[in-house]
Amino acid sequence: MKVEAEKAFKEMLDISTDIDKAILFAGDEVLASNFPEDAQPAMVAKALELAGLGEGRGKDMGSQPLTQLVVETSSGYVFLVREIAEAGMVALATGKKDSRVGLVLYDMKTCIRDAREAARDGEEASDL
Repeated sequence: MKVEAEKAFKEMLDISTDIDKAILFAGDEVLASNFPEDAQPAMVAKALELAGLGEGRGKDMGSQPLTQLVVETSSGYVFLVREIAEAGMVALATGKKDSRVGLVLYDMKTCIRDAREAARDGEEASDL
């Protein structure tokens, strides 16, 4: 799955010029990232923390499970997109102040979808 995820991740970065840094992971396994290697565990932890906070707030409001989150800061954005399945893929990215929010979220969702589909196709091909 890692090879497929890296390919989808690279395509996302090529397409989405609004994304500065990003990480794609499932569980505690980093599948792809352009963060420095020593920063990756902290980014995974921060992504999980953000997802937990968003999920908790969503439950308080009676909303559906959290699939995306956007945080606006004084210097730009933090984006989080995740699959709801247990051990599903999660993407965390940072973007510039003038980022096109909807487009970044779309590109991140596409990255996760493409990585998931490629991994499924690879598993089916190996079963033959």
